[in-house]
Amino acid sequence: MKNICVKLSQHENNKYRKMLSSEETIFPEFAPETASTSPYTPGAAIQDDDWFCITNAGSKDYSIDLLSESFSTVDMDSLTRAEFGKIDYLFVVDDRFIYFQNVSKSKLVSQKRIVHFGEEFTYKTNCAEIVIKDLPDAIYDKNTDNLYFRRLESITSIFRGIDMLYREATQEETDTFLASDFISLKGDYSGSKVKTANRKRIALAVKTLSELGETDRKNIFAYIGEYCPDLKVSENAFEVGSENELKMLLYGIEQRFYTTPVGGEKRLANSVITLNQGGQA
Repeated sequence: MKNICVKLSQHENNKYRKMLSSEETIFPEFAPETASTSPYTPGAAIQDDDWFCITNAGSKDYSIDLLSESFSTVDMDSLTRAEFGKIDYLFVVDDRFIYFQNVSKSKLVSQKRIVHFGEEFTYKTNCAEIVIKDLPDAIYDKNTDNLYFRRLESITSIFRGIDMLYREATQEETDTFLASDFISLKGDYSGSKVKTANRKRIALAVKTLSELGETDRKNIFAYIGEYCPDLKVSENAFEVGSENELKMLLYGIEQRFYTTPVGGEKRLANSVITLNQGGQA
């Protein structure tokens, strides 16, 4: 038996409602033991059947009470018609998993439509619906405290603050980064011209550099100079005058460049997933 519940747009303790129970398969069965999963890596792209995984999800700052507190759907009030437009997201609960789906407010607006049931067609003037996706936006495993998802953007409204895993650098952080002693700005390029994609890469690069010792930093700069000789102005300094040049420098800090073992072709990895790691985030 699957219980379909929703969270309403309110902060009171009584914010969850039960919609209905069903023996039908709402979302496909999920088996993390055989599923293709990998630790969440900012900016990484995954295949259609892959999932990102965050371990110890219930103890994270962005966790919600459904992950860290015991609850029973029996104790939830039933959703009323008047509350339908207040739904934030729905979740499906079974013995082991909680399946989450974000609900767009535009989908909750009543509209005119023709609905068919079997061979019958009915005209409705005040009809609102929630379309269940083929796959949930996130899956929480109550047995292991692991959270699985495919797109970070689709769950930021459910797990508030989880976007800090791949946040955008502030204007102050952007200006500070561009003022680093290993960057030499040219032309009229400045922090005000840095767009969203590079601001996200800057936030990631700042974190990466903060975890490197002096020797590792020098090795990173030597590595960047090898793959981006046009940027190099000295042993540990690089000239940046455009969004593309900044992007290449940031890719270098994340060690996105590599040379193929056969053929010696130099390449850039647009997406990186760390291997042989326990799924920490």
